[in-house]
Formats: sequence, C-alpha cells, structure tokens
Amino acid sequence: MPCYDPSVRVEVLCFASARDAVGAASTGLELDAEATVADALALLAELHPALRPLVPALRVAMDEEFVGGATALHDGATIALLPPVSGG
Repeated sequence: MPCYDPSVRVEVLCFASARDAVGAASTGLELDAEATVADALALLAELHPALRPLVPALRVAMDEEFVGGATALHDGATIALLPPVSGG
C-alpha cells in the first residue's frame, strides 16, 4: 500500500519589511494538501506576529507569477512576499 503524505511543503522568500517582520530572508512551511496562498499567509502571521499588519498590502508571487489568496499551493512551491515599495 503506497504511503500518502497529505501535506505540501513550500519555501517562502521574504523581501524588505516582510524580511524584517519574519526575521529571515526565507523560511519553510508545511500545510495541509488543500491549502491556499491565504492559508500560508495566515500561518505566517500566526508564527510571526510582526508580519500581521503587512499582510493586507503584500503582493504574493508563487513560482515567479503573481497570485491571489485563493490560489492552491503545491508541494515544492516557492512563494515570495513583496511589500509595497515607497521612497523617492
């Protein structure tokens, strides 16, 4: 009988203020197989409370394409958290 792992593992790349909030340039997450990008953001905000106020303004890319919160994750995906850019 084959072994089925009902989870996905993703790598999260954190840029600018998201990196500061998480305390690292990247981190890994393991979520349920049916998880979405929104689920990943919710888990990240739970694990790193300083990220919580940034979540509504983040642009999120998965495997180098911008995605919405309803996008399903897949095992081995790379998610990038891109805060808004400001400056002059």
